[in-house]
Amino acid sequence: MAEKLVVIGGGLSGLASAALLAKEGYDVTVIEKQKSPGGVARIFRDSGYQFDMGPSWYLMPEVFDRYFGLFGKKVSDFYQLKELAPSYQVFFENKPSAQLHRDMEKNRKVFDSFEPGGGASLEKYLKNSAKKYSITLQDFLYNEFSSLFDLMSFHLIRDGLKLNILQKLDSFIGRYFTSPEARKVLGFNTVFLGSSPYKTPALYSLMSHADLSGGVYYPAGGMGSMVEAIRSVAEQQGAVFRFGETATKICVNGGAATGVKTNADFVPADIVLSSADYHYTETELLDGGYESYSKRYWKSRVMAPSTFIVFLGLRKKLKTLVHHNFYFADDWKTNFEAIFDSPRWLANASYYIGVPSKTDDTVCPPGGETVFLLVPVAAGLDDSDELRERYADACITHLESLIEDEIHPYIETKRIYSQRDFIKENNIHRGASLGLAHTLLQTAFFRPSHKSRKLENLYYTGHYTQPGVGVPMQLIGAEMIAKRMKRA
Repeated sequence: MAEKLVVIGGGLSGLASAALLAKEGYDVTVIEKQKSPGGVARIFRDSGYQFDMGPSWYLMPEVFDRYFGLFGKKVSDFYQLKELAPSYQVFFENKPSAQLHRDMEKNRKVFDSFEPGGGASLEKYLKNSAKKYSITLQDFLYNEFSSLFDLMSFHLIRDGLKLNILQKLDSFIGRYFTSPEARKVLGFNTVFLGSSPYKTPALYSLMSHADLSGGVYYPAGGMGSMVEAIRSVAEQQGAVFRFGETATKICVNGGAATGVKTNADFVPADIVLSSADYHYTETELLDGGYESYSKRYWKSRVMAPSTFIVFLGLRKKLKTLVHHNFYFADDWKTNFEAIFDSPRWLANASYYIGVPSKTDDTVCPPGGETVFLLVPVAAGLDDSDELRERYADACITHLESLIEDEIHPYIETKRIYSQRDFIKENNIHRGASLGLAHTLLQTAFFRPSHKSRKLENLYYTGHYTQPGVGVPMQLIGAEMIAKRMKRA
């Protein structure tokens, strides 16, 4: 008889893991408190407008190809991908905007406009980035490292030395570029890692290869199409989903988990895999004494940012924006200090503007625009109703000024989503929607373990664990957890 495996959470990591583990022969049941799959990455619809509530960037397509290939499938069996051109657009506070592409010649011209010789420097930088990307994908990302000893083979030491692991990204970028514009374009993607260019190891310059050389894509119908594809694969493998059911306790007997209690039932299990927030699982779903990490441990962690999001359905088109857009404030360093060092709401914050209706006219009514405005902010900040409304209004007003176009009179639907929503709806510790920051001491084996230290049959997956934050990382993490369970 197949072992009964209960997965807590139907977000990306839970879905991807459930599919692979069902393929391995486990009898898989997924418990998800929301009524639809995806967790943070679920879809929200209102008045004919459709929004991806979480991730909106589709990078590293080869990772998706590999994942679906494990089931004998192709991405095109589920959804069509479109490469975005331009990949994204950047606005500066006091400089002309610029568009970035996968086309190297176009990007050379953009970087030449930032500083003399910028295009040639970009070419050198991206060659280094490509080497890091190749080494990391081949030797590191798909392998779980439990301790420093796991890294002690000759070729891993040799390759690891090429990754600039001990240098910070901002100082590494400074070896190639002097202009604030170039440094912002090459450093902003650390936010996707839940960190800042001043704290992130230079290893993560590989992200520039992912977007500037690898390209940025969009799955028709939005990121929800990818979520549904993984759910479909999981169901084809025999996984069963229980939506709208909340896990309330991991039951334990004799040093092992015996199942999961929900608000409606008790689900027995031979193995439990939590893809819910790691801190929440440890402190709310387990009785005291069974947690792997202490309160002191969690207090010492560098939490990633939360995100303040304003979803807007507009009954007009915005001419100046493309699918992906960024505004970078002049006082770049203060932006990150307000997130990590002295947490506070910042008046002149850098932010992201997503307009998927520029690519996909099915996500809004005819003549309309689906827009979401996202500001990285410190986790744990107060976000009262009054503050939220005031901050959202200020952000929209700033965007109107930035693109020289009216927005307020054309708002047909609006929804604000911030720290308290991530806590209430997704059980996320301090509302830190990106989990743990990717600092040096929170990378690889320094991240929380996939396996419980106290219970022999309790496992964890998700963006707290290796390999970390991001949609591709959740698919890679699913492979990791499947391999780990095989070894048990």
